[in-house]
Amino acid sequence: IDVKCSNKKKRVIEMDNVIRITSPRDERVFIRVTHGHYVTANTHINYYVGTSDIKHNHTVSTDAAMLMAEYYNKRGIEVDTVLCLYETQALGAYLAHELARPNMMSPNPNSNIYVIGPEYDAQGNMIFRDNLQRMVRDKKVVILISCITSGKTVDRAIESIGYYGGNVVGITSAFSAVKSIDGIEVNSIFTADDLPGYEIYDAHSCPLCQQGKPVDAIANGYGYSKL
Repeated sequence: IDVKCSNKKKRVIEMDNVIRITSPRDERVFIRVTHGHYVTANTHINYYVGTSDIKHNHTVSTDAAMLMAEYYNKRGIEVDTVLCLYETQALGAYLAHELARPNMMSPNPNSNIYVIGPEYDAQGNMIFRDNLQRMVRDKKVVILISCITSGKTVDRAIESIGYYGGNVVGITSAFSAVKSIDGIEVNSIFTADDLPGYEIYDAHSCPLCQQGKPVDAIANGYGYSKL
């Protein structure tokens, strides 16, 4: 089914309540979207945005990484470290490879770019062990995450990186419902404009809950678990 969203023609295929939306920049990069009532750590949402192929499918990941890298190459943004949240390490490695690839536009020719993941303490605070701190302190860090709804997870990551002396120069995601976080523009392949009707609700004033619609699943950056 060909539809128009935000004045951009996209390829949308619906099957068994799962909608596959491809990027107009590269039809090989796609997300899978399911309508329902989902609960995240901070919000309720009426669509689950699946980014598993972008994170775990080698072919899709490499193509997605090229799209993500364009943002930094075109703007001449130097990157030292990619901080990968929610199982995005493979995607982060492809992104680092693209950012370090020698070309006329790359601000990081022949450079070393670190790819790291966070650790959390019992209180949920992001920590970096002593052997990784050198990859954050005084480094230009890009935060990579698969999906952004409210932006609170990324906001906490920005705060944690600051504790260790790092400087966040970019935020990159496969899908983002927000355009910026803490004054930093979000570089995403897909946005809420690509999904007409996408809504985010406060947990205490969710209209789906008020209508008595049961929660279908609990979702986070790793996926979802049906109830």
